[in-house]
Amino acid sequence: MIYYLKGILAHKSPILAVIETGGVGWEILIPVSTFEVLPRVGSECSLYTHLNITQDDMRVFGFASYAEKELFVLLNKVSGIGPKIAISVLSTLSVSAFIRSVRSSEEALLTRVPGIGKKTAQRIIIELKDKVHHLMEHLDASDLSFSEGALQETEDALVALGFNLQAIQKELKLLTEEELSMPAERLIKELIKRLYQRAK
Repeated sequence: MIYYLKGILAHKSPILAVIETGGVGWEILIPVSTFEVLPRVGSECSLYTHLNITQDDMRVFGFASYAEKELFVLLNKVSGIGPKIAISVLSTLSVSAFIRSVRSSEEALLTRVPGIGKKTAQRIIIELKDKVHHLMEHLDASDLSFSEGALQETEDALVALGFNLQAIQKELKLLTEEELSMPAERLIKELIKRLYQRAK
């Protein structure tokens, strides 16, 4: 209903931002990840938004990136997960870290999020495991870039073998911390296997 709001940032805190536009101050609930990249008060600001309407309340949630907004909407479709826990997830984990935790069934990472216990983490993994991959399409280019070393060597080798660069980068972002520490030779084999599975 409200895709985004653009105006002057009138107030900000780790849980709330107020954007003034057309003489109206919009109270917007935000995750910490969005707060961390907000400009100074008085500056122009734009946030992707989601309007949440319940029987007793109506609230606007705001996000610095479209990927965050998409993850928020996706989490709200999980049984037992509401806006409060969805915001908690975004305040605790990056979008790419959340995707990796779900795809690799890392319950321990998800249970670091306030409000998520083991059973809830398991439910999130079961319900979202086949749905989170599309979020990679909405990550910023900076999130898809990698440093020199084994990751760069892996990327170069797979491109030389004819694989799509964007597909390679997406799969690299889904690797766990343990997998990211593997030598290039093992990383290449792992990525080839995943890319072929994705193409089926």
